[in-house]
Amino acid sequence: MKNFLRDIYNFGIIGSGFLAILLIAYLIFDPFYVLKDYDDFSNKITSGNKDYISTTNFLRNFRKEEYNSYIFGSSRTVAFQHSAWRKYLPDSSIIFTYDAYSETIYGIYKKIKLIDSLGLKLNNVLIVIEKDETFMTETNSKGYLFIKHPVLSGESFYEFHWEFLKSYLTPKFLFCYYWHLISGKYSPFMLGVIEPYKTKIMPVSNETKWIALDSMLAESESEYYEKMAHLLPVRDGIPRTETQSKISAKQKKMLQEIKSIFDKHNTNYRLVISPLYNQIKFNLTDLNVLNSIFGRNFVCDFSGIKELTKPKTNYYEFSHYRPKVGEQIMQRIYK
Repeated sequence: MKNFLRDIYNFGIIGSGFLAILLIAYLIFDPFYVLKDYDDFSNKITSGNKDYISTTNFLRNFRKEEYNSYIFGSSRTVAFQHSAWRKYLPDSSIIFTYDAYSETIYGIYKKIKLIDSLGLKLNNVLIVIEKDETFMTETNSKGYLFIKHPVLSGESFYEFHWEFLKSYLTPKFLFCYYWHLISGKYSPFMLGVIEPYKTKIMPVSNETKWIALDSMLAESESEYYEKMAHLLPVRDGIPRTETQSKISAKQKKMLQEIKSIFDKHNTNYRLVISPLYNQIKFNLTDLNVLNSIFGRNFVCDFSGIKELTKPKTNYYEFSHYRPKVGEQIMQRIYK
């Protein structure tokens, strides 16, 4: 019995020491980029939290830059590059891409409310709507990739940072992160923890460029799509429409408040429903809600089987479409 109790005690000491080492390493390495100040969030080891990165860049620069034009949406906003959008905006436009991973209408609403509360102008706005993400929740998102910055959510910094610490202490994250730090290499089993491709996040405009993937495409488009074939499955070409309406009464109220802010600022706005690779048409009931609030001429639906969704070369993979698609969309919506 004495030996058993001694073993339990020793195990507890070892376990506590190991946990202390992990926590110290967390403070040193800051794997989610939420503990220290960073001038540039480009080429992160982990994906980080884009809502936090976007809001940090915004709060750091808005007084000096005086932004007046915004792109809102998920990581699919990568298709809407500033150089393309500027062609349709006044020369005085100062653009900020205020995106987040799997962005929701809750997140977009909170961001627009923040901008308005700071007395900034909302001269031009482009909102990218997703059938699979925008209306999936009417409250703050969960998970370290998706939780909103406390300035937006109003929740405590304790709750915010606890979300990251919980994720850090999972076996998969610890193994993938420290194996990558030690080896300097990426393996497929690290997907979801380690970023496989280099990206560039512009510190002032917050515009994201997928430099590694774009470089691969420029080098050989055919080799790229051969390599990514497993991420672009063959489609059957059968027309389908999302059957389930997703816009709740609370989300409808958020949309109406957004429209009121746009009216206050006399905003030149467009809502773009993404041309996703799965070619499923946006729900018609939800489309009618958007049309009734923002106006049919300002809600531009590119979902379903369309000219833009047919070529696989319009996509990086099944979830994200390329900037050349964004350029074609902007040509059409600003005619």
